[in-house]
Amino acid sequence: MKTLSVVIPTYNVEKYLRRCLDSLLYDSTVLEDLELLVVNDGSKDHSLEIAKEYEKKYPKTVVVIDKENGGHGSTINAGLKVAKGKYFRVIDSDDWVNIDQFGEYVRALKKCDTDIVLTNYTEERIYSGEIKEFHYQNIEFNKVYDLNQFDYSSMGKDYFFMATSTYKTEKLRKAQLELDEKTFYVDMEYILLPFLEMQSMMLLDFNIYRYFIGRMDQSINIQSYVRNRSHHEKVAKRLLEFYKQIPNKEPRKAYIHNCLLGLLNTHYIIYCKARLPEKASIQEIIAFDQYLQRQEPNLYLELESHDYIKWNRKTKFRFSQTKNNILSRICDRFENRRTKEGK
Repeated sequence: MKTLSVVIPTYNVEKYLRRCLDSLLYDSTVLEDLELLVVNDGSKDHSLEIAKEYEKKYPKTVVVIDKENGGHGSTINAGLKVAKGKYFRVIDSDDWVNIDQFGEYVRALKKCDTDIVLTNYTEERIYSGEIKEFHYQNIEFNKVYDLNQFDYSSMGKDYFFMATSTYKTEKLRKAQLELDEKTFYVDMEYILLPFLEMQSMMLLDFNIYRYFIGRMDQSINIQSYVRNRSHHEKVAKRLLEFYKQIPNKEPRKAYIHNCLLGLLNTHYIIYCKARLPEKASIQEIIAFDQYLQRQEPNLYLELESHDYIKWNRKTKFRFSQTKNNILSRICDRFENRRTKEGK
């Protein structure tokens, strides 16, 4: 058995794929423990040719899966079906790993037995040149935590990101994880849907993932959020349905609750703080707002801690579309003040 299977979702990334693969293959001492599943998602550039070049050079480590375009979630689904590693993680093909620590991380995984292994990561912001390191706070390194007894409030606003999380492969399969296909923003599905199957967690003292932020075609770009807002709603509704099925006595429901609040806040931001076609978008966000009130009234009410949501509801979302609208500016001022005061 391999120690780690890495799924590398690949779509039109000929410019970045070599950097990603070279970083993963840099430490030759762990290649026998490593399985790199390059899932080509119907690329129209030379990504597939590059992937096959690496598969030929590293036949015992690199496996190419060539499939029709189905989106980010479909590549993870395809990789999980064939993964042979004890552990499983995702590295996007425009990102890379820390070559100074990746080999030690793989060797550490060989000795681990927790269901989730966390590591820290670094954001590389291309346009600003800023490098920002993320570190989990108040979690001890190399300590095994019982996820049913863990104090999630100690994490603050942090959670188990895709960039920080390595899962036991068997646990993902036991959870019957299957992400939505042809859909953006499935990261939160990957984080939450298998979570209740996970029983233990450990944080290793490595900073592994290098998250490349700033490409204009990235799904986290605000224009992409606006263009693909129906995808974001689809994910939100799926996770709301998942949340609804969790018994109230489940000790981890509060953590999932807080993750959903963050996701929902993002959804309202897309509609209330970006320029959208007014008539269509107002009806869309009103319909979603009414859906949320019916499905999860507690989450609905909690979101009113954000002034911009509260006042948009009072005005039936009619004022938020204009960036320079005085009511929008007043709400932003209250929101900023509340944030600074830590409320």
